[in-house]
Amino acid sequence: MDLEGCVHQALSLLADDVRARFAQDPVVVLRDDLSLIVEPAEHLATTRDDGGACDGVSFLQDGVILYAPTPWSRRENFTLAHELGHWLAEEAPDVYDWVADQEEAGRLLETLCDRIAQRLLLPETEADRVIGSGPMRAQHVIDLYNATQASRPVCAIALAKRLPGLGAIAILDRDTGTVTHASVKPDPEEGWPVVFPWRGQQLSDSHPLLGMAPGASTARRLTWRTPWGAQADFYVDAVADERRIVAVFCASDLWDVERFHVPTDRDFDARPLLTGSCCGTVFERRGYPCPECGQPFCPRCGDCPCARDARCAVLCTSCFLAFLPHLVSDGLCVDCRS
Repeated sequence: MDLEGCVHQALSLLADDVRARFAQDPVVVLRDDLSLIVEPAEHLATTRDDGGACDGVSFLQDGVILYAPTPWSRRENFTLAHELGHWLAEEAPDVYDWVADQEEAGRLLETLCDRIAQRLLLPETEADRVIGSGPMRAQHVIDLYNATQASRPVCAIALAKRLPGLGAIAILDRDTGTVTHASVKPDPEEGWPVVFPWRGQQLSDSHPLLGMAPGASTARRLTWRTPWGAQADFYVDAVADERRIVAVFCASDLWDVERFHVPTDRDFDARPLLTGSCCGTVFERRGYPCPECGQPFCPRCGDCPCARDARCAVLCTSCFLAFLPHLVSDGLCVDCRS
């Protein structure tokens, strides 16, 4: 199983005609075909930046999707498709379990839902046609946006997964200096890097990308810094307009920016791979073990063995200490019975 396999398995839960009709009227498909409750929520529109993380929230157990209404905008369809992605991931147990076992599971789930949304809203052939035979550039995001009815985030998602190796496509808001959307392609062998652009990251006022004039483009080597102070170099191709900057990040020099390439020191997620069993299955996941029992936390329920024991413990009515259920009979622990 890999990310694209998860996308395929999640989308297989939808009938072909449902997938074909989704882009024309997502709300009707969600309500009539999937029996989900879909309601606009005006307050969500005041808490998200334009083009940012999907403007919706789901209560999956209740089959409810709330979204920020943006009439006459392409963003609304992306929001609804992304929330459908969460619902499909929940409905496909193999998908959810695989994601939960991976490093950066939270970001990987968002990436999965982004890719599901892209597949529902934008044909794969359109992205290939726009790129052509040359290296991918930031202008391709704009070209794909102009050639289709897909939103900028959907175009970025479709193109980012075609990057050759580790990279990302980010959309930056000029006014706030914030990353409003980021589609990351992890390294095929090393996985998620420690440093990469992600939604909500704030750039300094002096950041070179924010200094680009409307209509300008650039290709250069650039240092990217995280909010916690880590940094790493990427090769970046970017294009700007009056409101935003679109930037393609890549670990390799796609655009012949430099004649000589100094190796980049790049850290990847190095958490240990742990094996455990819980919730009726055996799992592997990256993370740190519980300091008390030394065992991993379950990706589904979040408990380690000692937390599960504590949750199931029974209180002795004599000494008022907690014991496993099989050690308590008629309210008395094994010590108090002797």
